[in-house]
Amino acid sequence: MLTFEVDAVEEASAPPVTAPLGTFVKDALWMAPGPDTRVLETHGVHPLLAAVHTAFAEHRPLVLSPDAIWLTMAQGVAQHIRLNAEALRGRLVQHEGRKKLTVEVDQLPTNDADFLILFSAFRCQLRQALGPGLPRLLSCDFSTSTDIERMAGDVVLMDAMSPYFDYEMLCVCGIPRITLLGTPEDWRSIRRRIDVIQELDLAWWTSSLVPIVDAFVSAAEGNPDREYWKQLYKPKAAYGVDLATGWMARLFPYVATRGAYTERNPLLSISHAEMMASRATAPTLAWNAPRLGVALKDVPANLSSVALHVETQPVVFRETWTLEAGVLSVAVDGTGALLPRAGVVVRRGDGCSLMELVERILAEHTGTRATRVGTFSGAAELNALYDQLQEATLLPGGRAWRLRPCSEHAEVRIPIDNDGRNVSAVLALVDLPDGTVLAWRDGLDSGLHCVVRLNASQLVPLPKPKPDEIQGWTVAGGRPGIPILRAQQRAAEVPVVGTSLVAVLAQALQHGGSTDLPTQGTLGERLLPWELPRS
Repeated sequence: MLTFEVDAVEEASAPPVTAPLGTFVKDALWMAPGPDTRVLETHGVHPLLAAVHTAFAEHRPLVLSPDAIWLTMAQGVAQHIRLNAEALRGRLVQHEGRKKLTVEVDQLPTNDADFLILFSAFRCQLRQALGPGLPRLLSCDFSTSTDIERMAGDVVLMDAMSPYFDYEMLCVCGIPRITLLGTPEDWRSIRRRIDVIQELDLAWWTSSLVPIVDAFVSAAEGNPDREYWKQLYKPKAAYGVDLATGWMARLFPYVATRGAYTERNPLLSISHAEMMASRATAPTLAWNAPRLGVALKDVPANLSSVALHVETQPVVFRETWTLEAGVLSVAVDGTGALLPRAGVVVRRGDGCSLMELVERILAEHTGTRATRVGTFSGAAELNALYDQLQEATLLPGGRAWRLRPCSEHAEVRIPIDNDGRNVSAVLALVDLPDGTVLAWRDGLDSGLHCVVRLNASQLVPLPKPKPDEIQGWTVAGGRPGIPILRAQQRAAEVPVVGTSLVAVLAQALQHGGSTDLPTQGTLGERLLPWELPRS
C-alpha cells in the first residue's frame, strides 16, 4: 500500500453523506457487501467515476484497489466479447451455439459461503471448457482480493462467456491524496493482462490502457508521477467542461449511443499524451470547438449480469435468478477516503436474458433475424432487441403474440386529462391475440419507462400532417415516417404491465401465451414531469 500527495488543496474535514447500500440496491435475494454497508449515493454514475468525481470536486482523499480497476476493465472486455461474439467465437470456444453449464447444490444458496461455492463451481466448469487462460485473465486474484472481489470476477467471467454458455443451478434438494492498495506485483499482473486482452482485437483500447497501468505500477513502486495523477479525472485545461476528460475515463471502451453502450469511447481516438499536448498549445478553446471527453451519464454503470436457471429435484419449482457483479458502490474508510467497492447481487430474474429470448424465439417459434444493426433508435433494451430480430411471432396460431417490424410501428398519443389537450406518447410494438397492443413509453432519464397495454379497437388514426409550405418539412413531433394514432382511453385507464418488454415476452413464453398479465398501476401514475397537469 502506498499513499502520495496529488493536488495542493485543503482536504475536506466534514465526512460525506452516506446511506445503507440496501437503500440503492432494491429487491436483492442476497448481496455482498451486505445491505447495511454505508456508501455514497452515485446518482446512476459508475461507482469508480463517482468516487473520482466526488474526491475531485469535494477535495476528498481517494483509495484505489487493483480489484476496482481490473473489474472495470474486465467488464469492458466482457462487453466487447458480447458485441463481437461470433467474430471471436473461434478464438474463445470450440463449440457452436450455446452450451449449458449446470452446478448441483444441496440447498438453495442463502449466504456468502454458499454463493462463493456456487460461483467457484461455475468458474471451474468454464476453466474446463475454455482452458485456464481466460478464467485466470478475468479473475480478481490480487493481494487485496477478498471473497467479494473473487466472486465479482467469477460473475464477470460468466458475463463475458454468456454468448456461448447458459448457466443453471440444480438443487438436488481534486483529490488530496490517493492510496493504492495491494503490492507492486498486483499492478504488474494487470499490466501483463493488458497484453493478452489486446489479442481480442482490442488494440484500439489497450493502447490507452498501457500508459495508465504503467503509471499504477510506477506509483506502487514508490515513484508516482504527480503531474500524471493530477490528470486522473480532469486536466486543468478541461476545468469547467461537463465531461470526464482525464485518463481514468479511458478504462471504459464503450459509451452510450442510441441508448445502448455500443459506441467506442471518443477519448480513445487520440492518446492521452497527444490530447494534453494539443491542449498545451491551444489551452483556450473556442465556444463551439469540439471537446473530447465522456459525459458521466454515457459511461455504462450497469453491472455484469447473467441469468441462472434454478430447479429443484424432484421438481418442485423452476425459476430464473439474475447474477450481477462488478464495481458496485463507493464506501468511506475510517480516514474519510472514498473506496470503490466490488460487489455481487442475486435477484429473482425476469425469465431469461435478451439473447436467450431471441435464440428461443428463433429455435421454437417464428422469427426473422435482423440483418443489420441500428434499425431502431431508442431505449437500450429495444435497440438490442431489434438489432437481433427484425420481427417475430411467438406461439403461432390462436395464441400468437406478434412483435412488429420497425416499418409497422405506430405512435399512440394517450390523453392525460379530460379535454385531451395534454397527451403522453407511446410506441405500439406487440399485437396480442385478445385484440390488445403492448406499447413502450420511453422514460428518457427519469426511470419512468414502462410497457403499457392498449385496446386496439380504441385507437383512432390521426390525419397525416401537412408539410410546411415554406421549408417542405413535415413537423408532427414523435418519430418521423410512422403513423400517429390517438387512444380513446385516458392515461389513468391504461394499465402498466411491466418495465421491460423482454421480461413481458419471456413471461408469455413461460405461460404459453397467456394474456393474463399482472398490472403495475396505470400510465397516469407514471407521467413524466412535463406531462403532469398544471394546477
